[in-house]
This record gives sequence, C-alpha cells and structure tokens, in this order.
Amino acid sequence: MTPLKTVKLENAAGKAILRSNFDAVCPITGLVDRYELLVEYEPGPENLYIEAYGFKEYLEGFREHRAYQEEITMKIARDICEAAKPRWVRVVLRGVHGSVEIESEARLECNK
Repeated sequence: MTPLKTVKLENAAGKAILRSNFDAVCPITGLVDRYELLVEYEPGPENLYIEAYGFKEYLEGFREHRAYQEEITMKIARDICEAAKPRWVRVVLRGVHGSVEIESEARLECNK
C-alpha cells in the first residue's frame, strides 16, 4: 500500500477536510464495495497536511486488500495520525452492503 504523503504549510487553514470515494474488496464475498469517505483533522505543531494526489494513491491501495469497513476506517485514522501528526483526526466511512448502509467513524487524539 502506498504510504500517505504530507506537505508542510505555514499560515494555512486551522482544520482540513478531505472527501473522496474509493473501492475496497469485501472479505466475505470478494465483491468490490464502494465507499464515501470524510476525513477531518486539525494540523499539529509541525503544520503537516495530507497531499491530495498522494491521498488518492493511498486510497487506491484498498482495492488490493480484503477488509471490513470498520477496519478500514480505523486504519485510515491511524495512518493519518502517523503521517501528518495532527492534534486529532475524525474519519467517517459510509458504504452500502446489499440493502444495508453502514457508517463507521473513528476519532483519535494523535499528539498525546
């Protein structure tokens, strides 16, 4: 999987919001699941921000892995904490599995 890329920005926004759609493989059926993603974070003292094109490449890596939606949600949150070192991150992932819509959310304090 492609690691997240960051950029250091001074005098930038105090909160960043990323939205995207991506695919992953269902661990049970092997079918492709389509997800809507929302990420919010407050940059930490290093002023690191997730680089957009690198984020797209990172998300494309989920096409190669079978994982549950709730696991993907937590992995994204942890990877952002590790790469960008924000004060906090919130990840919301929404997917439809058959006739059931699932929304999973992870909130992490990253600089503690």
